[in-house]
Amino acid sequence: MKKGLSSLLLASLLLTSSGCQQSPKEVVNEYNIVPMPNQMIPQEGRFQLSNKVFVVTTDCTPEVQAIADSLTARIQLISGISLQTSTQENPEASNIHFVTTEGMPKEGYKLSIAPNGITLSASHPNGFFYGVQTMYQLLPPAIYGKETVKNANWSLPAVEIEDAPRFPYRGLMLDVCRHFSTTDYIYKFIDMLAMHKMNTFHWHLTDDQGWRIEIKKYPKLQEIGSKRKETLIDYYYVNWPQIFDGKEHGGYYTQEEIKDIVAYAASKYITVIPEIEMPGHALAALASYPELSCNPDKTYEVTGTWGVFEEVFCPKEETFQFLENVLDEVIELFPSSYIHIGGDECPKDAWINCAHCQALIKKLGLKADTTPNAVDGKKHTKEEKLQSYFITRMEKYLNSKGRNIIGWDEILEGGLAPNATVMSWHGVQGGINAAKAGHDAIMTPHGYAYLDQYQEEPEIAPTTIGGYHTLKKTYSYNPVPDNSEELVKKHIIGVQGNIWNEYMQNDERRDYQAFPRAIALAETGWTQNSRKNWDCFRSRMVEDFERMDAMNVKACRNFFDVNINTHVYDGTLKAVLETFYPGTEIRYTTDGSAPTAKSELYAEPFIWEGSIDLQAAAFKNGKMLGKVNSKKLYANLIAGKQYTTTPHCGWMNGDIFGENDVLGADTTALGLTNGKRGNTASYIPWVTFGLNEKNNNELVFSVDMEKPVTVSKVTFGTLYNPAFRVLPASAARVEVSTDGKEFKEIGQASYTREYPERGKKTFTDTLECIPTEARYIKVILKSGGTLRNGIDCRKDTPGDVIPSDLYVDEIEVY
Repeated sequence: MKKGLSSLLLASLLLTSSGCQQSPKEVVNEYNIVPMPNQMIPQEGRFQLSNKVFVVTTDCTPEVQAIADSLTARIQLISGISLQTSTQENPEASNIHFVTTEGMPKEGYKLSIAPNGITLSASHPNGFFYGVQTMYQLLPPAIYGKETVKNANWSLPAVEIEDAPRFPYRGLMLDVCRHFSTTDYIYKFIDMLAMHKMNTFHWHLTDDQGWRIEIKKYPKLQEIGSKRKETLIDYYYVNWPQIFDGKEHGGYYTQEEIKDIVAYAASKYITVIPEIEMPGHALAALASYPELSCNPDKTYEVTGTWGVFEEVFCPKEETFQFLENVLDEVIELFPSSYIHIGGDECPKDAWINCAHCQALIKKLGLKADTTPNAVDGKKHTKEEKLQSYFITRMEKYLNSKGRNIIGWDEILEGGLAPNATVMSWHGVQGGINAAKAGHDAIMTPHGYAYLDQYQEEPEIAPTTIGGYHTLKKTYSYNPVPDNSEELVKKHIIGVQGNIWNEYMQNDERRDYQAFPRAIALAETGWTQNSRKNWDCFRSRMVEDFERMDAMNVKACRNFFDVNINTHVYDGTLKAVLETFYPGTEIRYTTDGSAPTAKSELYAEPFIWEGSIDLQAAAFKNGKMLGKVNSKKLYANLIAGKQYTTTPHCGWMNGDIFGENDVLGADTTALGLTNGKRGNTASYIPWVTFGLNEKNNNELVFSVDMEKPVTVSKVTFGTLYNPAFRVLPASAARVEVSTDGKEFKEIGQASYTREYPERGKKTFTDTLECIPTEARYIKVILKSGGTLRNGIDCRKDTPGDVIPSDLYVDEIEVY
């Protein structure tokens, strides 16, 4: 039986921020609706489905009738209950009324459930559809399955809901270019969007790695552009030269398949927005039609690796004619008012070296900015102005066909096309700049909405593009802060999650990366920010996982596990354990053994001594919920201490606590003293340094240990990854001081390494020292040397020989 709220609370529950309060007395009903409705008053009792219930659709349009019919059909399929249908009310029966009411928002609905009847009211079919989705979520999760389940409690909890979305645009993007998705997966993906009241499927159909849409006027796009001869193995920067699988990868969607998918999405009130990339990310098109490039005599190949490529469309009449012809066919397939034209990551090298492009720049009178652009505050080159011309020309063509464009935030470069909508991915500023300039913007910042990044400990997760954003971090995102300018509030029209497919080789991997974080974004798009509440969300997500199980969605299960981290509290480094599953016990061990329901109970962050192998799992009612997670932690004389480095660290500081905590990065226990060592799974734990002659090719790490201690050895870890221009330290020395001014050396060593033939390797070195009492310590690490540019690593900087970078983690003092 479902649990819920007693009648004593009903009058006061005019929807506080969570809607998840529970009475201390016995409760009856539970409302695990995701996304959270914007107004909801729980009621007592339940409405029981039976063969005697009538679905009444008086004065409903055929479209609304179809929605009602879909409800009765699904209930019949899954429960075996045959609801009666009628256009007239039966006063002697329990009825489910579909009532058309004027004046409600397009996607809004009212749902009134009482023990003797249900009334669903809306002004538009969209609202009726979303009301039905809410009804499904109030039924047992089995309603989302494919098999009949007659022994479930086929009833709905009584409730009063009035609901409408926060944003008109709520979407997910799926990249099918890097790895092709089956049509079966596309249909399931659309079902997941509909279930969570998302209304846009952004379909990334063309890129360097494959052209995935049939264009009848240009058959080579299918014959050549849809196939690549092989695909990169492992992460992009693991090996140089890169290693490939030698297997052809291909696939495209026929126009008939696309029509069927678009029609199916429309039946779920989802708009499909196609993306046809331009002027960059064009290799698949250029492999098919090289005459569209700046160097038509060159042979191009559809690439099997990732990144940004210099080969782009040449802005000549032949190219514009090609793109217009392509878009003519695209327009016929997709009724969306928007067409996404990409516009991102377009290098200008080809245009700089192209006589036609330079002549066109001169003809158009394009000049480099001498003062910052008013929209984004940057100075733009004449080639960036040429990109603006390219985008604006394509926008005018699409406008003439009654369509508008969306582009990634690089379309701001050189001036924004007049009617363009900006999709802000670099961060939030691009969208804010566009909104302030009076353009609509959709927020999809990579720090929250890029679902291809890690969401659990990289050491136990499949390889991804990088980054680290947990479900909790993603849920914390607010696209329009309350203190935003009115123009920003007006023009930021929605939020979107992006699923880039470089490292998602199959449908199961796509599920794992997309869900459950896409559901957090769904709630961000639908629910008013004042109504969002993390604890309430995770409570409702327990049942949503059951729904995903019924739909065979292979979501990431980190929700059921324990995240292990470290943090400084009151000057002391402690172990921090967290699980997203509500109401659980965290049990742990420190000796490397698997925890059981009788292991130590985690109550609060704790201090540990020495080196431990921490193992932790979540338990409920004595049963382990997920898997055991583990982390080796190292306590030492400087664990949790603040430190300084010369030079300052580079692009990674080795701290991910802020990603789990979402309260901000931990400024007291960064990567080199946080008690955790680096690994080869990802770059997240490492602290990065660029060493060269200016800093004597040395890293100087300094700590004030606050009181005199005896120092006898130092342990440190460095990374070998020449493909990423990283070599381990070649030498180390330790210096100490009692006053912080006069230092003396107490140990040094040089290292001869044995490197693997390929890939990455960690080196953990211990430097024995003359036991010395000191307060201050310096650990000086020497660069690993130089690399042959273009041989040991990809050559995209000048010089045949370049200095290697140094990646360090952890530095320990004993």
